[in-house]
Amino acid sequence: MALGEASTSSLLLESAFSRQAGRTITSEAIFEGRSGDFYGGWGFYFVRRYLADRHPPSHTDDPMRGYEESVAGRYLPPGRAGDRLMVYDLNKLGDDPSRGRTVGVPGGANFPEITLHKAIVGGDADDRGDYPGCVLVNVPKLKIHAQDLITNAIKNLGIGLYPTQCPSGASHGRTSWKYALPPSATPSFKAKLPHMPWVVEMDTAANLPVKDGNGAYAATKTAGMPGTQADVIRAVQNQGVFMVHVSDAIDMINLNHNPEGIAVRIPEGYIWASLDCVAMDHLCSRYCFKTVPMAEGLRLKEENGWVTEFVRHVPVAAIEGQNIVTAEGLDSPLFRYNLYRYAEERGVGRQQYYVTGWDGTTGTPLASLAGHPGRIEGAAFVELMTTTMYYNPSCMLWDMQKTLLSYAEAHDRLTGSSLVGQFMEGFDENRDGVIDYDENGRKGFWTPGFSILSHALDLQMAGDYGMLEGDFYRTANYSLKHTDPRWNPRGHDFAREYMLVWIATRAYEMSKAGTVSDDPFVPGMKWGKGMWPGWSLATRHLLSGFVYGGMSPDLVSPGSLYGTAFRYADKTLNNGGYTGSVDQAVSDPRAVALYIEAASNGAAPLDFTLYVPAGFGRLAGMKIPNVEETDDPGRIFTARFAGGREVW
Repeated sequence: MALGEASTSSLLLESAFSRQAGRTITSEAIFEGRSGDFYGGWGFYFVRRYLADRHPPSHTDDPMRGYEESVAGRYLPPGRAGDRLMVYDLNKLGDDPSRGRTVGVPGGANFPEITLHKAIVGGDADDRGDYPGCVLVNVPKLKIHAQDLITNAIKNLGIGLYPTQCPSGASHGRTSWKYALPPSATPSFKAKLPHMPWVVEMDTAANLPVKDGNGAYAATKTAGMPGTQADVIRAVQNQGVFMVHVSDAIDMINLNHNPEGIAVRIPEGYIWASLDCVAMDHLCSRYCFKTVPMAEGLRLKEENGWVTEFVRHVPVAAIEGQNIVTAEGLDSPLFRYNLYRYAEERGVGRQQYYVTGWDGTTGTPLASLAGHPGRIEGAAFVELMTTTMYYNPSCMLWDMQKTLLSYAEAHDRLTGSSLVGQFMEGFDENRDGVIDYDENGRKGFWTPGFSILSHALDLQMAGDYGMLEGDFYRTANYSLKHTDPRWNPRGHDFAREYMLVWIATRAYEMSKAGTVSDDPFVPGMKWGKGMWPGWSLATRHLLSGFVYGGMSPDLVSPGSLYGTAFRYADKTLNNGGYTGSVDQAVSDPRAVALYIEAASNGAAPLDFTLYVPAGFGRLAGMKIPNVEETDDPGRIFTARFAGGREVW
């Protein structure tokens, strides 16, 4: 028996935790959650302890065997592990490519062949004894995803099985990886996998996409995320690997699939299991996005010509006088989601399913009726329905399309803007009036997006102040510069359409504010307590959030573009006089506000300059120290330190 993990962050965490501990902390030890006096990571060590403490005396195997191999980084192939319970980082093919085997993909859409760890697919003819193959028990955590609908059985395999540290060439020791970026010892994103249909050619030296002779992005259409996921699962199935899928939906993760501040656990209380990953994900998606009872849903489906009755209540925008207010409507991401149909066509599994099981809270059996999960109470079928509105703000246009487009439509009618047209022009490729999950724009945003994010992580791992430089680089290049061709020297705008999504999402968040405020850009308009702001104000809030973290000097955040540049300048040029430390990880949370107040009152300014577009040098009418407005696209959203001797 073995545990395999292929997290995109495993090698990055290995490097970070090793630096923190002052000694090698292997990724396998991070999966264990303990290495000597180091604690942190996944926690499999404590599973071992649990098993050991409850092991029947008649059993001779020891669940703790294999733990020392994890800590020491001693690799044993499954066939030589004996009775050890091994932990494998399925990413690690870089040091020893013989651990991987390249297998064909039946009907491959994005890849004709894929290299996978032999612990999964078994060995070659000459090392089948070392790598006999496996029975694959796939245990995903059910979460709402940032580029897709959910992360569950399909995505856990469909992205997870691709190894990050898989050499793209024949020679050892290189850091050019088949599926991942950056090209360093710690690849952090499986960025070379198509995450959307249109994939652009990259200028790797500049970390920017290439344009053709007509000024358009040099893009190739792929099968996108569905093709990426189906390819690797079909490759594994074709090797005769038997799979069991167990989804942990005890606490579902809403709003973000990463361990970031906005992610929240929702106590749903389910564990689902199936031999078919498509059927299980279809069930889980239907559960997540249904708040309308079956009978009503079927009636509405018939009346409206919907493709599914699994629908939910969502907030929608409506006009009331001079304001845009929030009302209630109905929508479903399943109207726009094609993965399960595509996966069935590829032979990955079937969409059809039925439910059987037990509800431990009520002591009643579980069942399903026409795909709707429920429990049997006497002679009655009681539907199981969530009360949570699941969505990811990064995927708001697709998860909550009616919400955002109703706002755009209301804004157009009230102010004469053309927001709906901009959304449709940017995303609705087939011009059917619906933006599917496979319609992400033709500029290949996620190709440079992941490249930027991976380079930012690489910067964060370098030097004493890499965390600060990496954060600055990410915000400037991913969220700001390339949303407007006037804000970068090469005239890129590959993030322009995604900026529409970000602004509309910010407007939705502003509508939930607990107080009512006037919109200075639209006479008579108010926002907050269910009322939406105008587009210009939402844009201002979003951009000021990136640059400063807030809309007034007292709200400037240490993690903003300005706050990051300030912290670096204070620590490297002022001995940490304001932040209280020269350590990049330690800063007084009041430091930015104290500096702005001191500099505004005549204190000597620190030697740095942050360049911003015209109109962004002030907050609430106050000029912010060390900020200079410019129309030079080569300077916008850059920072200069020590008289210009260092430039970010």
